[in-house]
Amino acid sequence: MITGATLLNGTIAGALVLLAGSDSSGTELALRTTARLSFAWFMLAFIASPLQQLRLSRASAWLLSRRRAFGVIFGFSMAIHVGFILRLFVLHAPSRPPMVTDADFFIGIPGLILVALLTITSVDALQRRLSPIAWQRLHTTGIWVVWAIFFLCLIDSVGRKNTEHPVLAYYTFIAVLLAGMGLRLTAAWARRRHK
Repeated sequence: MITGATLLNGTIAGALVLLAGSDSSGTELALRTTARLSFAWFMLAFIASPLQQLRLSRASAWLLSRRRAFGVIFGFSMAIHVGFILRLFVLHAPSRPPMVTDADFFIGIPGLILVALLTITSVDALQRRLSPIAWQRLHTTGIWVVWAIFFLCLIDSVGRKNTEHPVLAYYTFIAVLLAGMGLRLTAAWARRRHK
């Protein structure tokens, strides 16, 4: 599953380069697309556990059984995204790309390091090196931090970037993030109530 999904992500990214070009505008389109693909994989991992708890079904069981795979696919998808970020910097060198702000550095770089750490520790051999409690704390905290980074980046984009379709470009993703947060908080409340 991980290999197939990563090949799909790479194929989409490659098709964008072929169709839209590898100049600045084509690279920016690839950046936006790979960010949205990564978002989708992240959300599948984010909602898997609370959905299974609150609405037990075959679909929720399937999601939960593949939650770690979704997380790894998300990490690999972000690696493709980083490749396009680096490409954009090369195109604009020695200047910084105009779409990149200080906030992107302060939020984005620590976020990418965290995603890499979460992805690496999802590999069985490395997961066994951590105690179950340490692994659980890292991934529970990490998934919320990644959620916050997506949220902050989207809010920043709403205030800074112009688009003809803000609902499709930003507000829909913000709504999905908030719905996912609501699902996780509802599941946490239900667990506490039944203790």
